[in-house]
Amino acid sequence: MKKTFFGMLSIVLVLSMLSGCFYKQSSSDEEQTKVKEPSKLFNETGYPIVDEQIKLTLFGPNIGITEWKDMQFFKEMKEKTNVTFNFKTPPSDSIETKKNLTFASGDLPDIFYGSSLTQEEQVKYGSQGLLVPLEDLIKKFAPNIQKMLEEKPDVRKAITTQDGHIYSLPYVNQSLPWDRGPMWFNGEWLENLNVKKLPKTTEELYHLLKRFKTEDPNQNGKQDEIPLTGFGIEDIRQWFLGAFGHLSDKRYPGIEVIGGEVMYAPIQPGYKKYLTYMNKLWEENLLDHETFSQTDEQKNAKGKNNQVGLFSNWFPHFTLGGPSDSTDNPMMYPVKGPNVDEPVIPISTGIDEGQFSITNKNEHPAASIRWVDYSYDKRGSNFLHYGEEGGFWEWENKEGNIRTHLEPPKGFESGEEYRGTLTPAYGIAAPTWFRKEDEKGWNDKFTQFTYSETEEKIRPYGQVPIPPVFLTKEESETVSRILSDLETYVVQMEAKFITGQKPLSDWGSYVKTIKDMNVDQLVDIYSEAYKRYQNK
Repeated sequence: MKKTFFGMLSIVLVLSMLSGCFYKQSSSDEEQTKVKEPSKLFNETGYPIVDEQIKLTLFGPNIGITEWKDMQFFKEMKEKTNVTFNFKTPPSDSIETKKNLTFASGDLPDIFYGSSLTQEEQVKYGSQGLLVPLEDLIKKFAPNIQKMLEEKPDVRKAITTQDGHIYSLPYVNQSLPWDRGPMWFNGEWLENLNVKKLPKTTEELYHLLKRFKTEDPNQNGKQDEIPLTGFGIEDIRQWFLGAFGHLSDKRYPGIEVIGGEVMYAPIQPGYKKYLTYMNKLWEENLLDHETFSQTDEQKNAKGKNNQVGLFSNWFPHFTLGGPSDSTDNPMMYPVKGPNVDEPVIPISTGIDEGQFSITNKNEHPAASIRWVDYSYDKRGSNFLHYGEEGGFWEWENKEGNIRTHLEPPKGFESGEEYRGTLTPAYGIAAPTWFRKEDEKGWNDKFTQFTYSETEEKIRPYGQVPIPPVFLTKEESETVSRILSDLETYVVQMEAKFITGQKPLSDWGSYVKTIKDMNVDQLVDIYSEAYKRYQNK
């Protein structure tokens, strides 16, 4: 009986080992860091990348303007590299669900592209062997990515997990520091009300919003003005929470570093003051009562109907309509609340990780890393963003790196909409290294206006809430468990406090509930991760 048992155990162990080899999912560092030898048809330098065409499966979010197979970028890259794709591009609003189902099913693509793999996903699926470590591939086959990592050590820190591997490449654009679209004023309303100075305190802003409500700034004889609106409270939270000394970060909800200390913002006294102020705006109908429920399209429709005075968007004409080069609609200054020395505004590191990953199903990892490496070259990055000269743009002064926009073809409302048919780098964080001089290299006055407004009104108050810190697998599991209930509760209570469904006299019980949900453990984990990041 004993011999039979050990004999069966030996067979099981052998089969397990063979199965692990067959599926190439070994989790040992030695197995994970091996670079598969490319075929004889692979070229380490020059183009094409492969002498005979290969086809890979690529997964990424579709914004909905056109199919990726029809985009100029992929067509030109196919001719250049001999690499073509079978596209799996679910709509961007369902990308998270589709991504999770893809990992759960095991039916993985060869490449995840622009799919915003979270740090938790990178650690989880990297440690399981589903994602291929990229550092050795980069050293051997990707000189542009290697150059970026050498010149920008903050990028290397941001994408290297605690086990020392790089499982995903980032979108890097450190030109404009916005984490979300800025707040913009309706310039026509300011002019009609003869507003000469923009508000710099919460009290001054309150009085201006009151004027928007009561003094008919759209001059239609009706009281239909909406002083402040948003596509969800997330659209405007960072600007108003910052008035009371705290930061909002979509990636690490509630976590912030203030004065070198990691803390949880939604239980701080300043957060209560933020809720009190927003509730005041709500009660006086200065904050749109559809803010929590409307779509972005509904918000923008109100703007185009000249009903909106203050709003968030990447550019003001996205909401208000009108000429895309107009400089009539100024950014809002970060306003300062009482008992605050100066406001803070969350800004981005300009590093958006998780945008290009190779899975263990990919039989051509060397060709794949060479393919994406072109997007980290200056020429390739510009091609990814803008397409070929003569479509969306043309040179005005090539030596001076100054471009000019061309009129879009018939049927497109704007050049940006047309650009969305040329490249996947529209509305998503495509993997690339985009240089500041290229972002600024346009002759139009709006680009220069945007940069001057940003330098004056955002950078002086900007602070990264917390740098991109990687957690260990165990820490990630604990954080996920805590946040699964905590995040939902905080978001629900924020809405209830602002809309008056819950009185702010319930603040004490709200804080106690959060404490009971292990928020102190959450802060301790991020404190340790922040220390590790500083010591990288």
